[in-house]
Amino acid sequence: MTPVTPALVDSSHVDYSNPQLGADVAQTIEDFTPMIPKRLWDVVATFTRSAVADFAPANCAEASKALTVVSRLAVWTTETACLPLERNIVFSGRHIETFAARQMGGLSPVVARNERLRLLRIAGELHSFDPVRRDAGKKPRPNPFAPYSPAALVRFRSQAATRSTPLRRHNWMMLLSLAAGCALTTTEIVHLKANDVDTTEDGVTVTVTGASPRTVVCLAEWEDDIRHLLHAPLVVDYLFVKDVRPNDAVAYVKKFLNSTAKGSEFPTVERLRSTWIVGHLEARTPIVALAQALGVKTYTTFERLARFVTVPEVDELQALFRGELNR
Repeated sequence: MTPVTPALVDSSHVDYSNPQLGADVAQTIEDFTPMIPKRLWDVVATFTRSAVADFAPANCAEASKALTVVSRLAVWTTETACLPLERNIVFSGRHIETFAARQMGGLSPVVARNERLRLLRIAGELHSFDPVRRDAGKKPRPNPFAPYSPAALVRFRSQAATRSTPLRRHNWMMLLSLAAGCALTTTEIVHLKANDVDTTEDGVTVTVTGASPRTVVCLAEWEDDIRHLLHAPLVVDYLFVKDVRPNDAVAYVKKFLNSTAKGSEFPTVERLRSTWIVGHLEARTPIVALAQALGVKTYTTFERLARFVTVPEVDELQALFRGELNR
């Protein structure tokens, strides 16, 4: 198999046509719509079609089965696991096994086994997928989850004040504050309402609804920003100001930041959330409480960020493991 479509490595999906596919299979992929709510399908449609096209099913029946199970996995990844649509994440063996264990309980053993094996087969094909990269020779991309340095956060704060319109300045700062201060996902930020934020003398808390309901305590350093933004004249209902909520919040926000930055460096919600997580891990916030605040049920996120966490000195580690620091 020698497909030529670039592999997806992040949520910026490329065209999913594959010249190797027969016309009937390509049309099946193009026309496919699963029996799930449209708002969920809109988020994962391009990712699903691209993955199945690169898998290169032999016929229409195989394409339909692959599209169905991959779309379910993709929706679960974004809505329940709160992870980005990146192939190395979605099609990792551990992620598929977790999905099978949690989401296939209602299926018959035979159907569950077949769907699990189908996902593993697709994953195996995609892991060995070696496309002709359009960016060959370019410098490798930075880690999409690497936390930002304090200096970078200062730059992003400063950039907010120089955006071209009050609306852009407000939305830029809102994304920055809720991602870096509360670790909200892009979709959660776009759908957060003013009455979901509670401000008291003791701090700022955000109540998240949707697929991962929870309450998050804001970092103290971002409290004043959120208090100010909450009472901005532009805010009527939603904190992220837009007349109509976008179907694909991730794509819309990325386009907004890119166009607003006008060629300059701009923050990503994923890396801002990583900054929040790593900061808490280094402050020794209990990992179980962190998982609850993030709305995740597995520790995959922490495993991915472990390399960025500073390991304490030997003496401090000894005191920690002996329990002396907790006395």
